[in-house]
Amino acid sequence: MIGYVERGCARAGMVLALAVLCPLALAGQCSKPITLATGQWEPYSYFDAQGHFTGIDADMVRAIFQEARCDLVELGPMPASRNLTLFFRDKIDLMTGASRTPERLKRARFSLPYRDETVGLFFLAGASSARFAGLHSFEQVVGQPQWSLLAPRVGYYGPLYEKSMAPLLAAKRLSQFIDFTQGMRMLAAGRADFMLGDASGVEHAAARQGVKVQPLPFWLLQSRVHLMFSRATVPEADVRRIDAAIERLQKRGVFDQIRSRYGGM
Repeated sequence: MIGYVERGCARAGMVLALAVLCPLALAGQCSKPITLATGQWEPYSYFDAQGHFTGIDADMVRAIFQEARCDLVELGPMPASRNLTLFFRDKIDLMTGASRTPERLKRARFSLPYRDETVGLFFLAGASSARFAGLHSFEQVVGQPQWSLLAPRVGYYGPLYEKSMAPLLAAKRLSQFIDFTQGMRMLAAGRADFMLGDASGVEHAAARQGVKVQPLPFWLLQSRVHLMFSRATVPEADVRRIDAAIERLQKRGVFDQIRSRYGGM
């Protein structure tokens, strides 16, 4: 079995600093087995109630590695901030769902894009939503000091947010969460007016918790995301092999089939 990891072998408790959940012993077509960061980021990659590593990105990356005939090693779950730190210390080879930025290109190689991402601001639906009727841009939200935000602690959410994050934190108008489940609980508890995040992630968390949300009528970012490989540990030839697999899977509609299993996200 090359490039694929059985769902049943992942167990959330098997974690040391870099505990391996599911090493694949067979030699693949890439230069080495490639290590994958894991954690809780529903609906893209997360451990379910049975301890199985699952999600849209988890299924897509497994399909990609199986198609490329490359070995994938899923590491034990860690917080997103820890995964990113270890990645940029060249201790982890691969992260999923990554935006391609000039800063990251200094340390990383990126695959072809494999899915879309849309980032917006969401608020609790209901009678109070009329308060937000005049907001039509992120600059308006940032420019009016009465509005407060929730946002993920880790990740890239567009240049407007990157520019505004430090001033919002300094003004105590921004609170950060570790995953969408926590963020939705904070929004429902009235910790802020808006929740910033990927639309599918926010809507998935809202549905799981029975919370009704609405987006403001603009998006901060609409882009395609990539697999991000450590430039220091993964050679260009391996990334090109992965790219070829992505192209073949896209032509066969495999990614659409995976998305359909998660409600077409």
